[in-house]
Amino acid sequence: MPSLAPYTFEAETNALAAAITAPTTNAKRSMNRAIKRLKAAGIWSRAVGMGFLVGPDEATALRWWNDPSRTCTKISTPGFNTGFGWTATANGQALNTGLLASDLNGAGGTAPTDLGAYVYCTNAVTGSSNSDMGAINASSQGINICARRATNDNQTIRLASAAITTIAADGDTDGAGLTGASRFDAANITGSHLGVAKNTVAAASVALPSIPIYLLAHNANGSVSSFSPRRLAFWYVGRGLTNSQEIELNSICAEYLAAAGYGHAYIEEVGVGTQSITVDFIGYGFEAQTVLACLQAARNGLTVAMVGGWRDRFNFGGMSSGGLGFGDILNTAAFGGLVNWLIKRIQAIGNQASPQYYFEPRWMQWALRELLTFEKNGGYNIPIYQTNGVLSVTKDPATKAVTSVTTMDGRTFNIKGWYDGSYEKDLAAAAGCSYRIGREAATGGAGEQYNGIRATYNEYAGVDPWKTPGDTSSGLINMIQAVKSTFTPALNTLPAAGTAHDKEQAFNFRMTMTNSPKWRRPLPSTPPAGFDIADYEILLRFMAANPTKTSFTDYFKADAVFTSSGESKFDVNNRAGPAAPSTDFIGKNWGYSTANYSAREVMWRAHWNWIMGMLYLLQYGTDPRIPAALKTNCLNWGLCADHYHSPHESDTVGMNPQLYVREARRLIGVATMTGDELKRGDGGVPSISTNTISMISYFMDSHAIQYIAYEKTAGNWIVAGEGGFGEPEGSLGGADGMFPLPLEIATPVASECTNGFVGFGFSTTHIAFAACRMEPTAWQAGQSLGQVAAEAIKNNRTFQDAANYPAARTALLANAFALSNETVPVLAQAT
Repeated sequence: MPSLAPYTFEAETNALAAAITAPTTNAKRSMNRAIKRLKAAGIWSRAVGMGFLVGPDEATALRWWNDPSRTCTKISTPGFNTGFGWTATANGQALNTGLLASDLNGAGGTAPTDLGAYVYCTNAVTGSSNSDMGAINASSQGINICARRATNDNQTIRLASAAITTIAADGDTDGAGLTGASRFDAANITGSHLGVAKNTVAAASVALPSIPIYLLAHNANGSVSSFSPRRLAFWYVGRGLTNSQEIELNSICAEYLAAAGYGHAYIEEVGVGTQSITVDFIGYGFEAQTVLACLQAARNGLTVAMVGGWRDRFNFGGMSSGGLGFGDILNTAAFGGLVNWLIKRIQAIGNQASPQYYFEPRWMQWALRELLTFEKNGGYNIPIYQTNGVLSVTKDPATKAVTSVTTMDGRTFNIKGWYDGSYEKDLAAAAGCSYRIGREAATGGAGEQYNGIRATYNEYAGVDPWKTPGDTSSGLINMIQAVKSTFTPALNTLPAAGTAHDKEQAFNFRMTMTNSPKWRRPLPSTPPAGFDIADYEILLRFMAANPTKTSFTDYFKADAVFTSSGESKFDVNNRAGPAAPSTDFIGKNWGYSTANYSAREVMWRAHWNWIMGMLYLLQYGTDPRIPAALKTNCLNWGLCADHYHSPHESDTVGMNPQLYVREARRLIGVATMTGDELKRGDGGVPSISTNTISMISYFMDSHAIQYIAYEKTAGNWIVAGEGGFGEPEGSLGGADGMFPLPLEIATPVASECTNGFVGFGFSTTHIAFAACRMEPTAWQAGQSLGQVAAEAIKNNRTFQDAANYPAARTALLANAFALSNETVPVLAQAT
């Protein structure tokens, strides 16, 4: 087993911490990570003056980071927010950096030719003819940044130049995030917003005046001028930054300010820190449901740790903060408790008019941070440990209880109980809990008739599956996994309808994208690694058969999660069914659930590259079957540059941090829920039990599992998707669209493990799981299972003990630990 290296602070972190109000351990770790990233990117060494304008008090928030002996000073009375920075509300308010603009000149006071200036704003307020930073002499020469002009939403810059220069074109910026520019010669300036390079313009370099640079406004030859209404949280002045450094600086700022604003969680990174941890309870996986399980256990007085899954790093929230911003739910009345708290907190964070189950994924990340930190949630500091997955568990042979869990990076957790909220169920599997993968055989029941191999398919009319269309001897095009034919039986390889099938429904990434230049990061104009156009032959043939499909949304499901002034950010998902081939990498996730971590990594990257390859084709592909109008339309789309700033070490900034693992291992637990059960009408008593831990509120819905070559009529071959289905909305739980989820389907059998729960891969058939797999259902189950686990651990009972649930239900409905806006959970005991 590897030995963990001790955690160490950078010398620069220690120097800064010594110069300010002593930071908490958690805050100092956040500072240390930011400084390490700044140094690794080469930004630290290029700064002349730089600092984050946040902290527990004004003095801390005014201190330079790169030279803690220096500090900014207030001019008049700008407003200060500890987590989000400084704001000017009237003329005459500013911060004096103490840095003379002339300090940036070249040797002998000559005009600088290597210069960069940047600010980071934590809101997007407009303002007329304002400045977020600057120093200008009487001849209007100098340096200044206006992150957003109110008149036309553009960005203007002086950078050792004599005139204001428009860098971001009209409508190209909202002012929030990192804004600035660099020059690397005497003739040109290149600006950026959110790390996205904007225009390069000609602007001759002039010597900078010997006056201090102000923030929140600019120094107009000794006077405060043109204050900005935006909230300023970071500044940098120094040598010029490359675009890759701008991308990294934007991300470093976003990551650090998320911690400063929403909670400096205690995080130990992979391979560093504590080797042996003893706690009552661990939650495994960084999914939202795990956060809620850990919080509920901690509220009961248990010592708790949150343990990262095989690829978890800084994405607290799983799919909900990793791309799935547009939630699937039939009836919002199905959820209360911490689910209700999350939705209301997200509403406040995003400044939305009403609570809703769609949101920017980063808002979920921020809300969950508040539940993991003492200073934000009022009393629970839940330590977070990144790992590379489960290595082994130790169990008491007599009681079947897990006594310790050891992770791939060498940590050992000595425990009394565990909760596995991960999508893959690695901890539950390592603990010896039996599981299912794939589809059971169909039965004659009302729900389970859809199980097993399907008898009907999503058909792509006009798309021939053979390399030479119509020639069955030419071989199948790429991505086809089976052949279905009753007319040419010798070619048929698809088992009979209703046959069990041990493969998973398709995965993809829920891309956070926009068609607004304010937030758009353009997609690469080159194909991803391993790109093979033959893998997209189904797509290209579909385009040829459907030349009038010429918009992005013909091929992708794009649901707005935020809209401002008619411009939106979207959760971009697979365009379901026969509408078009889309982002689901159908058939290429088979074996993912039980694959080792290195094999999973290959699959993970292949899924990302599949979508990047599709987007490349739609924007830059040269195949004549791609409609020109489609390419033109798709070029308006890109990734949201204000998301995903803390990538896994194998990823890059901006990549979605969570693969959409729709279905993996499913527990074989104390009871198994079927699709037939979910068809029970209103007012009935559930057949498993009334030990409700959450509500299900979505119809039974599965994505395709494989592409097939389908001979629909004699000699008429088409490509079809097999395995997908979506029952009508009224098919679940009667008219109210909700159904109780019982404790028993989250509970392993006692002969296998007596002190664990699962919080996503419930004990269901494939059909029933198609409704159980939605995120809010898992969130509420997480809170409830944290309470049930606490009852068991405090009373030295097994997790299967019948006495646990009544006490847990009473505590949950009493809402004894309620946060502001946290309501009683919905735990209905009838359908």
